[in-house]
Order: sequence, then C-alpha cells, then structure tokens
Amino acid sequence: MKVSCNGFTQGKESMRFDNISWYGVDQFAPSIKDPQALYDRLFLSDDERYNDHLNEVTSLVMADAKSLSMKLGRNDKDTLDAFMTMVRDIEIRMSRLRKLVAEAGIVRPTDEVLPRGEYIKLQCDLMIAALQMGITNVTTMMIGPERWNASMLYEGVFDKPVVHHPMSHSQKGEGYAKLQKIDLFHMEKYAYVLSRMKGVKEADGTSLLDNSIVACGVGLGDGAIHQYFDLPLMLAGKAQGTLKHGRHLQCKNGTPISNAWLTIARELGVELDRFSNSTGTISGLMS
Repeated sequence: MKVSCNGFTQGKESMRFDNISWYGVDQFAPSIKDPQALYDRLFLSDDERYNDHLNEVTSLVMADAKSLSMKLGRNDKDTLDAFMTMVRDIEIRMSRLRKLVAEAGIVRPTDEVLPRGEYIKLQCDLMIAALQMGITNVTTMMIGPERWNASMLYEGVFDKPVVHHPMSHSQKGEGYAKLQKIDLFHMEKYAYVLSRMKGVKEADGTSLLDNSIVACGVGLGDGAIHQYFDLPLMLAGKAQGTLKHGRHLQCKNGTPISNAWLTIARELGVELDRFSNSTGTISGLMS
C-alpha cells in the first residue's frame, strides 16, 4: 500500500519527486494522498448507493449462474461451482470487512482541508487500520512532499505558512533552527505511529509494533548539496524479536541505503540476491 501526505491537488513537479515506491526502474507506484480515496480503496465506500449497486450486481450474478447451471454438462458445472464459491467467499470477506471497520470506529473522512499535522495523522490512522485488519502487510508513506516553492502551515510550529525547501539549503544560523523545528514536527508523527501500533493488540497478546519493522528515513544525506549517500535511517518495532534495539550502527562511508532494505527483505522471507544498487547486507542489524 502506498500513501502520500502531499495535500496539493495539482501537480507542480515531476511524479518522481512525489513518490517513494517503485515497481522497477522508471516504474513508479503512485501513492494515494486523498484520505477519502484511501478509505474507499481500503474499506469500501459507505455510500448507500454504492452498496446497493454492489448487492444488485452480486444478486444478478448469482441468479444468472443458477439459471445457467441447469443447462451445463458436468465439467462446466464444476467450473461454475468453483466460480460461485469464489463469489460467495468475496461476499463473506466483504461482510467481515464491514464488521471490522465498524468495530474499529473508522469513519469515512470528509473533504475538508485539515491542518498539516492532523492530515498526516489521519493518513497514519488509515494506514495502521489497514495493517491491523490484514488488508496489507507492507506499506510506504511519504510524509513531506517535494514542492520547491510552495508554502505550508505547520500548525503549532510557525504562525504563518513557510517554505520548507530553502531551509534545507540554508543550514546555518536561523535557517538551521527553523529546519530543526520542521524535522521535530515530522518526528512527532513517527512517534505517533509507533505509539498507535504499540496499542494495537494481536490475538496472542503481542502488539502490532512487536510484529513489525517501522523504518523512518530521508532521501538526502545533506539537503544543501543534494548528497544522495550516507542517509540516516531509524528502525523501530521488534520484528517478532529479530530486530536489535538501542544501538547506533555506523556503516562504512558510501554504503548504499539499499543494503538496509535488502537485509530487511531477507529477514521477512523475501528471496533476493540484491536490491537496486545494494552491495550486500548489513551485519548486526538483525539477530
């Protein structure tokens, strides 16, 4: 699942600057930035007309299949029965999903423009709900949109909208101090995600955080000179006890960040020899 916190309705820069998930080289996986669209994509729309239409279509399929069954031979009947079983299974899963959404208290977001922090937290809540319900096991979220000259209001941080981008190029004096405030603003949202995941209990008594790896990173090692190496990366969660905590690993200068992703992927059971420009794994990251 791909989520973005770019609240701008119109694109300004290339999609490559508004995306962190990729299917392959030059094949980006577009993310969802509208909370309403994300809700509908994950939990089905709670629009009454949509549900009525869905039920009508399902009923028609079932009725047509029942009528057709009387005209088919044995082999074709077996094929039709398999199809009918699939349709019934979808109905059961949809019913179960609606029940889970109701129990979780997830309400379809409105189309109002939210303050920056509340918007990010809403997207985080929807992402966590999807993980909690097993709709997805892997998700990415892009917190800061790359808008070079667009101003945003970071409520509780600045009294008026500010432009984030030039702050990363002026990391001296007051410019550096302002950049720190925005960094802290974003890190508080990371802490919010971890806190929420820690509170989601699994059937065996562990938490969602206990069984996850939650990575937080950036795209530049130094924003002032566009340095694409020596990228900082924080990892949280226990990964069912395999992720070591309370340490700061200093990798060799020039180690690609893809080495960390390869290490994590292998720990999750993905059989990969390499990932992107990786040169190996990071020893000591996992137990």
